[in-house]
Amino acid sequence: MAVILGIDVGKVRVGLAATDATGLLVSPIGTFLRSQGRAEDAIKREVQARNPDFLLVGMPLTAEGNKSEQCADVESFCRRLGKRISTPIKYVDEHLTSEAAKERISLVKGSYVPARDRELLDAYAAVIIIEDYLNLNRK
Repeated sequence: MAVILGIDVGKVRVGLAATDATGLLVSPIGTFLRSQGRAEDAIKREVQARNPDFLLVGMPLTAEGNKSEQCADVESFCRRLGKRISTPIKYVDEHLTSEAAKERISLVKGSYVPARDRELLDAYAAVIIIEDYLNLNRK
């Protein structure tokens, strides 16, 4: 199975998650600020540590499956990232992953409280991006 590093790119923060060595279990890694290249640095460190087969980046498509305004920002972030690493980047639809992440956090913590859980949100969204991909691509 492939080791996958999942990425949820937000305007301010980037959430990271990864599969284990079997490619089956998915865990959140953390959330990193985009400012001053911090998120790119964190992703580069994770790529070096985990040697993933590819990066799986959530693309915020509309409900109709079209590119949203934020897609250009995600693509720009990934172009910059691609200059720093050689790992292939794949894009997948991340429509509604933040809502699913809020539900997951509520299950784990009893409720979703934005002031308390905002930084968890992006990492859990990255988990869901990978899980959705794995569910769609299981043989």
